[in-house]
Amino acid sequence: MKTILKTLLIFTSFFLSGCSKEWLEEKQDIKLIVPTTLSDLDLLMNTSIFSYDGRGSMEASCDDIEITLEQYNSLWYDFDRKLVTWTVDEFPKLDGGYTDEWDYAYSQVQSCNVALQSLEKISRTESNGILYDRIKGTALYHRSRAFLNLAMTFCKYYNKATAETDLGIPLKLDQDINTPIFRSSLGQTYQRIIDDLTIAASLLPRNAISPMHITNAGAYGLLARTYLFMNDYQHALETAEKSLRLYSILDDYNTFNPAASYPLAFNSKEVHIQLQLANPYSSISGLSSQIPFEIYSLYDENDLRKILYFKIVNGKPVWRGDLLSNQLAATATDEIMLIGAECAARLGDKDGAVALLNSLLKTRFKTGTFVPLSANTDIEVLDLVLIERRKELLKRGLRFQDLKRLNKETRYAKALTRIVGENIYTLPPNDKRYVLPIPQYIINYNGLEQN
Repeated sequence: MKTILKTLLIFTSFFLSGCSKEWLEEKQDIKLIVPTTLSDLDLLMNTSIFSYDGRGSMEASCDDIEITLEQYNSLWYDFDRKLVTWTVDEFPKLDGGYTDEWDYAYSQVQSCNVALQSLEKISRTESNGILYDRIKGTALYHRSRAFLNLAMTFCKYYNKATAETDLGIPLKLDQDINTPIFRSSLGQTYQRIIDDLTIAASLLPRNAISPMHITNAGAYGLLARTYLFMNDYQHALETAEKSLRLYSILDDYNTFNPAASYPLAFNSKEVHIQLQLANPYSSISGLSSQIPFEIYSLYDENDLRKILYFKIVNGKPVWRGDLLSNQLAATATDEIMLIGAECAARLGDKDGAVALLNSLLKTRFKTGTFVPLSANTDIEVLDLVLIERRKELLKRGLRFQDLKRLNKETRYAKALTRIVGENIYTLPPNDKRYVLPIPQYIINYNGLEQN
């Protein structure tokens, strides 16, 4: 087997780019830039590399954007045009300093592995235990987040019956760039994510030091997202409830200023950690702000999301802020409530599902205008939950994965259509193009099996 692409995992360049000036000045010699203390590791786990979620290709491929011929022709790369028309045949290495989803994730994984292996050389004591646990929990959280993003982008949707034979991702668990790599099974991929997030949740603190620090509620939130994407509704519900017991703050949208340029970008108290949904292809990020009327028409006139999420430009709804200015990529209270509501509905607890929905929605409507929802059957409340999930979690990088999972159910399967000029592009349910190809330069170097 070949070794992993070294340019992906060279730790030093990423470490240099994110650490504090004072720390680097203290360690002038590059040979000394190796974390040896808990303070070093704490700095490593708070570098800028962890402030991004690399799911831009999925966001560009979903049905939440609308593209005109003029916009299509203005895209810088041929890959961009293929991405938005579901015709990607190869994931190229782009120039201009852009980083693809594979690079994003494995550079984060490498930093986490450095931290985790460095911790093994440091004794945990009564005096350093809190910091030690927080660093370990943070590293496990960020590595799990990277693994989940990779699985969402480059793997089939999880199917318990075939998970042990379906291809997963390389589970890089050490910092040695010469360690041979191979694609694990999809079952192994998800089990590693579950195991590590479970440990992370037990180690992380309840209160965040800053918006850039993850807590145990956030770890449980990401675990709930993972279980949902495995169709494991019981465990998803249980972990969602754990997350909400630890942190259940909701923003009252009546307190936000609709006249602000980006009313939701920096003010939300709901998010577990501030993450930007990074779209590495800058030419797409501009056009991705145009929203289909199909979505805009879902919102009631008293629904504050209609004016906080959108503005009308030339008669068309536009997202108020492109992907790079949206800091709602992380798990947040609203997503966890919707996970809980969906799982409750699927498990036969329609009253519990409706209660969660109503608790969320009353904070989204103009004061005094919200009429509580009701449903007579489990399927009715599930329909309501999935509609609200579409409306609430717009621009979170989750829609493409939702399409992948809901396409498995006849009631919710959807064929996507995109008209660009005189050309009509379609993506049928369960099409193989829902799984993006691994970047070709990775295949060429490592000999990994391509999708």
